[in-house]
Order: sequence, then C-alpha cells, then structure tokens
Amino acid sequence: MCKPFIIFYIKYDAKALAMKTITIEDKTAKELRSHLLKELALFEGIEKRFQKKYKISLTQFEQKIKQEGVPTEKHQIWEDSIEWRNANEEAAKLRAILAGFATK
Repeated sequence: MCKPFIIFYIKYDAKALAMKTITIEDKTAKELRSHLLKELALFEGIEKRFQKKYKISLTQFEQKIKQEGVPTEKHQIWEDSIEWRNANEEAAKLRAILAGFATK
C-alpha cells in the first residue's frame, strides 16, 4: 500500500530544510526509517562521546573556544569542535526528516 510521505531535502545555500510530499510504499518507508534511525544513533553517539570527554554542552564548548581560543599545542580541541558541530547538525537534520514519518 502506498501512502503520502513528507521527505526533506537540504538547501545548502540557505542551510534550511525544505519539505516535499512524495508517495512511497509502506515497506520502503519502513526501510528508510530504519536506516535513518541507525544514522541518527551514529551521530548521537558522537555527540555523547564529546559531552563525556569535555563534560559540557556543545554550545558551552564553542563559547569557551571563542573566549579562550585554542592553544597551538591542543589542536585536537579545534578538530573535536568541528566534528562535534557536524554531528550535531546532521543529527538535527535526521530528527527533522524522521518527524515527517511521525506525521503521516
């Protein structure tokens, strides 16, 4: 059985999610949702790893870097901030996509 499904795509220039309704089969929707949940778990795991390592939120971590800078001998801090921010943004996109499944 086919049913309407809201799918999101990324507008890279605006960094915003836009919605488009498409019709897909239930089996396909379930497989896609399962895949997206696995991807979300991966990114959430990265976020948790950094929260545990630094014992602060991403926002607090970025603010600390902004205020204090990053010593040249601690370049890993800068790399961690980039990876953490990317994981955070990807997780947010996946949550938005998964919300489309919940509405139909």
